[in-house]
Amino acid sequence: MRKLTAPTITKKVKDEGLVGEYIKFPVQHYSYSALTKFGSDPFMFKVNYINGDQIETTSSPTNVLGKTMHKALEVYLGGNKDIPVSTDEGEAIKTAHAFALDYLGGYSDGFISYNATVNGRAKLEERFAFIFFQYIKELDYKKYVKEVLLVEKMLKSKIEIDGKVLPIPLKGSADLVYRDFKNRIIIKDHKFTTKYSDEEAIDGAKLIQAAFNFFLVWAELGEKPYSMIYSEFKITPNQDKSRQTKDFEIVFEEHPLIFEFFYRYYYDVTDALLGKQVFVPNVYAMYDKEVSILAYIHRLDLDEEREKAFKTMKVDNITDFLKKRIMKDGAMKKYLETVSTKFVSAETLNYKNMTTEEKIKMKLAEHGLAVEFHSKIQGNSVELYRYEPSVGLKMSKIMSYVKDIEQVIEKSGIRVLAPIPNSGLVGFEVPLESRTFPTLPKTSGFNLAIGQTIMGEPKLFDIRQAPHMLVAGSSGSGKSVFLNCLINQLLKVPNIQLHLFDPKQVELFAFEGLPKVVEYQSHHAAIATSLEQLVEVMENRYDEMKAARAKNIDQMPSMKYKFIIIDEFADLGMKTSIGSLIQLLAQKGRACGIHLIIATQRASTSIISGDIKVNFPTRAVFRMGKSIDSRVMLDEDGAEKLLGKGDMLFASDAGIERLQGFSS
Repeated sequence: MRKLTAPTITKKVKDEGLVGEYIKFPVQHYSYSALTKFGSDPFMFKVNYINGDQIETTSSPTNVLGKTMHKALEVYLGGNKDIPVSTDEGEAIKTAHAFALDYLGGYSDGFISYNATVNGRAKLEERFAFIFFQYIKELDYKKYVKEVLLVEKMLKSKIEIDGKVLPIPLKGSADLVYRDFKNRIIIKDHKFTTKYSDEEAIDGAKLIQAAFNFFLVWAELGEKPYSMIYSEFKITPNQDKSRQTKDFEIVFEEHPLIFEFFYRYYYDVTDALLGKQVFVPNVYAMYDKEVSILAYIHRLDLDEEREKAFKTMKVDNITDFLKKRIMKDGAMKKYLETVSTKFVSAETLNYKNMTTEEKIKMKLAEHGLAVEFHSKIQGNSVELYRYEPSVGLKMSKIMSYVKDIEQVIEKSGIRVLAPIPNSGLVGFEVPLESRTFPTLPKTSGFNLAIGQTIMGEPKLFDIRQAPHMLVAGSSGSGKSVFLNCLINQLLKVPNIQLHLFDPKQVELFAFEGLPKVVEYQSHHAAIATSLEQLVEVMENRYDEMKAARAKNIDQMPSMKYKFIIIDEFADLGMKTSIGSLIQLLAQKGRACGIHLIIATQRASTSIISGDIKVNFPTRAVFRMGKSIDSRVMLDEDGAEKLLGKGDMLFASDAGIERLQGFSS
């Protein structure tokens, strides 16, 4: 069984039907309900999915209300193509409500199992009115939804994962898929229930459903979803008048168990339908859920697989194996309770005799957060301590205890990576007592050395792909040295021209007059005039490219790349009306070879506007005075904990990485 986090390659492949040994397979696709039905009720699986017979039976009021709410939300969120929805919120609610009432009215009383709470049609409609208007109010989706991508759309895909095609296509629909304001794809599942799920428990059915949605949405949109949110609404009013909705979020990169469990279950059901002797569990009734799911994933019911697993873990019994796997794959709720009640106490622990990695682990354990030390990496400025988190451990909880970790380690400026980008680990960057400062390496072409990674390797970045860079940092942070390093490297690149704008007249004057520096301006009016001329140059270039039928500068060998470098954008922006010029150059300059690098000491929203952030996706952020400045630049805290003198956070399409700038 392979170990993985969220798969790295998932794509839709052309579905030419079932092939090979699957040519006579009894089903043409799997849905989430079909796959789980096989384990819970194999007889009805055959009736429904092999024979194709659908038997209509009575439904509980909760089930009927849930179906009706899904119909209402499909209309309200614009997913029903036959019913246009008004942009006016009141009209949209009215349309969805009317449609849902018609649907509910068409439900025969003979197929509803009324109960003491909902004992007839009047109570059913009364309860629906409460659920509909309260859920719409609490959903308030426009506060967190940047763009609605899919609503109740039926998806079907044959999917390739890490180079291997799943033989049986997947089919299903996601209730709501949207892009949030951090540009992440979120999948939301609306559930209407009589009681909330146990947030701490591992639910096998939810794992399967999450995997289905992950694969289908990625295949449909071509972009990896960030998380799935189960939005549970309790259909009976809470006595304390609290919110009726509880959201349970699964962040895919943090839960490798989802995919391990899905692969095992998918192939076991497939083998069973091929006639092989395979045991398939009922995911709705797994005794001791956490332990049984791990035992199932690692095939501890099979002698050969069990012995192999024992040898890997260096144990000789199932209990010890599961203990180690629980610590590796994630400590469950029972382990956390043991930690908190048996051996962790601030009064009894002697932190003075512990190593740094032990201090971090035990301090988190004090608060019921279980992690296992993985490794340590020493960089120029910090040591990165890496840990494997427990299953279900929320990254936000780890972030909230950074002050406690600083207290026990007796160092300030500790930065938490929860998780470390492109990994399933969490990290703690601890400043070194004494730092080393790397020198600028030799580079060639447009691949410029930005800084040195924590692994001691130079971070090379094609500056043309930025396409524009924003540089920020307070006095003494290393921002000016960084700009000088970039310019010195650009001066060695053939076929470029530099335009240097230096409102403070003290940072870039040393480059004035050099061969590739076609202009140096320090007065505000002159800078504004130069930018106006550069806009004209840009428009002329597009005219030339159109005449030559060229799509970008690579097809125009006579054109030189232009790099516009502005040292103190805040000062310039406050004294001249150049915002629209910068905006225009940033929006259109890339294809014709015009790139901007602008720097500022101040990171207020009045200076770094939303338009600036959108058009400057690449950012080199040095030490900032406050966490709010860091959030303006990076949409997260962290820059306020940097050490100065070139210690930076570099944000690009690949994520945010800590680098040490070069000394010269």
